[in-house]
Amino acid sequence: MLAIMALEDHGLTPGNGPVLVTGAAGGVGSVATAILANLGYDVAGVTGRPETGDYLKSLGATQIVARDEINETVKRPLEAETWAGCVDAVGGDMLARVLGQMKYGASVSAVGLAGGAGLPATVIPFLLRGVNLLGIDSVMQPYDNRVRAWARIAKDLPMDKLDAMIQPATLSDLPQLGRDILKGQVKGRVVVDVNA
Repeated sequence: MLAIMALEDHGLTPGNGPVLVTGAAGGVGSVATAILANLGYDVAGVTGRPETGDYLKSLGATQIVARDEINETVKRPLEAETWAGCVDAVGGDMLARVLGQMKYGASVSAVGLAGGAGLPATVIPFLLRGVNLLGIDSVMQPYDNRVRAWARIAKDLPMDKLDAMIQPATLSDLPQLGRDILKGQVKGRVVVDVNA
């Protein structure tokens, strides 16, 4: 929600064009996809697992972008202006590539680094297109912004889609889940029942 609020605070509206969500089948990406679609945005979800396409469409994605199409930097610092905004949960090479595909004045909310902490990008998208890179920090958020975010989640997250985003687990599942998470094989959010 903080990532979406930051994009809106920087001018994103549903009429601006498609919004990209990287790592769309993961925990952050699933929630972002559902909220954006619920708010009327045209959502493009990036995934490396074709089998999650139907899942992402059920959350409201209107377009599925294969990770292989967008997961490497290119030699050109700018590409066609495609995205009106982006919630990026991946970082790394994918974020660098996305920056060059943003529309003029558009923003990217960087909320994760599943693809690495490095950013092999140029300053060209910032200088020639006025692209904004918005860092999303959930740890030190001021109290008022936290309250605003929780209020927005209560209003804008379609609760009927929440069950599809949750994978229940027990403490004994954690070693295997850790391996699966590192391989990018977990869909949505994992909720661990510590009493089971």
